[in-house]
Amino acid sequence: MWWVMMSVTAIVGAAAEFRGPASCEEARLKCAYRVGCGMALQNYMVGCSAVLQGPEPTYCPEVCQHALIALTSTEEGKDLMTCQCSDDFCEDAKGRVEVCRPQVVTANRNETIVSCRVAQWICSADALCSTALDYYNRFCRSMFHGKKCTHRCLNSISILRRQEKAAKLKTCKCDGHEEYDCPRIQNNMARLCFHKKIHEDTTESAGDIETNVIRDFSPSVGTSCGLRTGVTFLFAAYILTFAVT
Repeated sequence: MWWVMMSVTAIVGAAAEFRGPASCEEARLKCAYRVGCGMALQNYMVGCSAVLQGPEPTYCPEVCQHALIALTSTEEGKDLMTCQCSDDFCEDAKGRVEVCRPQVVTANRNETIVSCRVAQWICSADALCSTALDYYNRFCRSMFHGKKCTHRCLNSISILRRQEKAAKLKTCKCDGHEEYDCPRIQNNMARLCFHKKIHEDTTESAGDIETNVIRDFSPSVGTSCGLRTGVTFLFAAYILTFAVT
């Protein structure tokens, strides 16, 4: 039976390739029903509402940039970049998000270092990476508070760092706009989990430290940190599609 299923899959795949790019409606539905991509798509439709509605946009707001970067980091999101529009509404949305294309394309390059907020959005758009990030948040709370790094916390850090979509968490930079004390958690991780001697500022931060920061302390990898999750999303009918050169 397995070879029958494989044959069907191959035939369907060949047919899809033969008929060319999928419609944007088909691509949107495919993304919407995928856990990570669906979240990223909803995030895009909320974060980019100012670009998709109203006067012709002249710049791309940061929240829209972040949402687009996360969405286009997924396989299903990439399909939205090449899909075929079937109406003027879709074509208009395609034209409007062009203002965001330079920042999005640059950020998705492997060598580009992004903010830790963006790196977390990319991880959260992937089901496996998002799950690993959730476990890290759950098991490392004592470390966040500077108490101890448990075996479960250390293991969750190891698992998260092995995820493909967590790659930018290894090199991301704290930009000062996090809702938690990023440097403090980095220091806690270095001291408690990797036994590094770190000079820690005793000044307390008003930020929430019950969140995640991932840092790779190997000499070849730079500082990194992640972000907290928990954004309220609103589903709408907008579609993303712009060409990447």
